[in-house]
Amino acid sequence: MPELPNVEFLKRYFKNNSLHKKIIDIKCEAKSLIKKIDFKDFKKKLIGKSFKDAWRRGKFLIIEVSGMNEKLIFHFGMSGDLHYIKQGKERRGEDRFTRLCFKFANGYELRWLNMRKLGKIYLTESKKIKLIEEIGPEPLELSEDGFLKLLANYQQKNLKAFLMDQRNIAGIGNVYSDEILFQAKISPHRKIEDLTQKEKKLLFQKTRYVLTKATKDLISLREFPKSWLEPHRHTDLICPRNKNHKLIREIIAGRSAIFCPICQK
Repeated sequence: MPELPNVEFLKRYFKNNSLHKKIIDIKCEAKSLIKKIDFKDFKKKLIGKSFKDAWRRGKFLIIEVSGMNEKLIFHFGMSGDLHYIKQGKERRGEDRFTRLCFKFANGYELRWLNMRKLGKIYLTESKKIKLIEEIGPEPLELSEDGFLKLLANYQQKNLKAFLMDQRNIAGIGNVYSDEILFQAKISPHRKIEDLTQKEKKLLFQKTRYVLTKATKDLISLREFPKSWLEPHRHTDLICPRNKNHKLIREIIAGRSAIFCPICQK
């Protein structure tokens, strides 16, 4: 599922390509993914308008539309993406999974891709979406003191579960919770109450480091460092700290976690 760095990348991609362009038509091949409004009304409201601005909240992309109080909101599900491309181009590769398409007056179009149809689209006031209202603080906006106070509110929680629960802290999912804990050398089995003050501060530092670095590398289209879990999680499962250590996969907090049982204590 796209997590904070991925959605931040999509936000910047959207702003670079799709703002201030008149919408002349909208096509939808999965109308059930549009929530809280019928597609006919959705289309009627947006044709003739343009996208004015966009920002991210957790894993949601929230888009301001010219002349409207309602916001267009994308949740990308497990496999969502955006592609700004010239109209008429054949839908090859991932573009075969275009579920919503905005056609602009300049001859280009924005394709919203969602292969597994697990994403959602809203045209409404953001306060009416319970999932957004319940989201916890943005991790990159927290000070160290704020982060430590947040941890203190969830002493009994497992660390992996804490990092992935959007009600606790926004935008972190399976991949980056694993990466943060690996970089901090902390086992995903640990509970918050078992951490030392030094480990809690290290967790804060590595949360900021991983999310900031991942966002930067996604935007610049560079690969993640070889010292990270990410290049190894779907390939050799070799610990990047020690080639003699084998990464293991376990179900923790209901999700598959990858970690090094030797490096992470």
